[in-house]
Order: sequence, then structure tokens, then C-alpha cells
Amino acid sequence: MHEATFSQLERDGWQRNAADYDAIDLPATRQAFGPLLDSLGDLRGRHVLEVAFGTGHLAAEALARGATVVGIDVAPAMVALARQHVPGASFQEGDAEALPFKDGQFDAVICCFGLLHFADPARALREAARVLKPGGMLSFTVWHSPENGGEFFKLVLGTYEKLANMDVGLPPAPPMFALTDAAVRDPMLAQAGFRDMRAKDIPITFPLRGPDSVVQFVLKGAVRSRMVYERQTPQIQQRIREALAAGTTAYLQKGSSGIPNPALLVTARKA
Repeated sequence: MHEATFSQLERDGWQRNAADYDAIDLPATRQAFGPLLDSLGDLRGRHVLEVAFGTGHLAAEALARGATVVGIDVAPAMVALARQHVPGASFQEGDAEALPFKDGQFDAVICCFGLLHFADPARALREAARVLKPGGMLSFTVWHSPENGGEFFKLVLGTYEKLANMDVGLPPAPPMFALTDAAVRDPMLAQAGFRDMRAKDIPITFPLRGPDSVVQFVLKGAVRSRMVYERQTPQIQQRIREALAAGTTAYLQKGSSGIPNPALLVTARKA
């Protein structure tokens, strides 16, 4: 029996999540849109490629700033939704690690929380550099880890660490927070053909609508943690849901409207 690869499972996961993305994921991820686009300067007349565009909302904001936008995403359901939302952009299905574009086509490449979902982020960065014009800009965001203030992922991952059986037959995943480490990220960018690397923190809060908000994220808005959850026994699944709800309730009882999880905004210029 053929075993699915990490990339195939990610594609299948986002295909499943597409219908719920705007309700579950977008309220947090869209908080990075303004800073990410601001990092590129004036977008009027510039040709922008968005990698892993989701349902198209960042592309819409780039269009509103005067850019022409092409987007690529692995999930056909995401492509269909983005085309409905943003008819002014050009969206297609494709692989970030093998971009279907000629060399030197774009003025900028953007990726909002996509790199942690790629099997080989170094290859995706090399592809981004290849399709950029000389001097073109790359701008992307990645989540901070629990050790660096990521309270939302501390709740989710800490709950799994305590309660879940993690040996459930999934293929190995790249380290989720590796690109927040300059010692890992900057050499990877340099080897891909980038220079002038810069990074800054962005404050982001995952909004809470009730005690089951984080549970809903795991069940409808995540990929890897959803797959791990689905491979647990019903008893462990219940314990995970209860622990996530209890952790969420603790924030609500303090009067918090959300759980903080800052991100890192990284920019670099093609040499």
C-alpha cells in the first residue's frame, strides 16, 4: 500500500479545510496582511506572486494597493474559492517547490504562513528566488514558537504533548518553527540567492468566540494537529477537547478576547 507523503497530506488537509478557512483561520492570519504588504513599499504597477494564497484575501489587498497578482496553491478547493472572492487576480493550482513560472518574472513574492506547510522550505525559497527579477523582494510570515511567546501554539502543542499518542504513522514533518531562528533562516535565504535579510515581530491574537474556539481550530483549521487528533482513541480525543476547552476558558475568565501568538515577518532581496 502506497503511503502518503507529507506534501500529499498537507494538500489533502487544506482541501478539507478550505470551506472553513475564512471562519477559523483568517481572523488570525489576516492580522499579518498589512505589515507584510507594507514591507514591500509602493505596490503600484508591480507584479506579485503569492504562494499558498488560501482563499485569496491577501491577494485582494495587494490588488487594492495597485499590484497585479498571480497566486499558486496546492488545494483545488482553495483555488476555486479564491477565484470567486478575487476575480481580479490570477489563481492556479501548483507546487511552491516547483513553481510553473519562467525565471525573473515577478517584482515580489509573498507567502503568509505557508512555509511551515512545505516539505522542503529551502527548495521553496530557491524557487521564489528563481522567479524573482534581480532586486525583487521576498516577504513571508512564520509563527513564533511557544518558547518565544506563542501562547496559542503552547496551548495546542502542550496539550498534545501531555495527552496524545504522537506515534500514529504520519510521515516526518519539517520543524514547525525553524524559520524563526536566524541561524537557520538566514543561511537558507543566502543559499537560495537572497541578501538584505530583515526580520521583525508582528503582534497577532487568535480571537476567541467561546470555550470551543481552540477545539474548532484543531478540528477545522489545522492540518497536522487535526490528523494526529483523528488517529487517537475516542477517549483520548475527548481528553484533548476537554483540555483545550479548559485552557481556552482560562483566557475567557481573565477577560481576554483572544490568545496571543506573535509572528515573525521576514523580508529579503534577490541578489
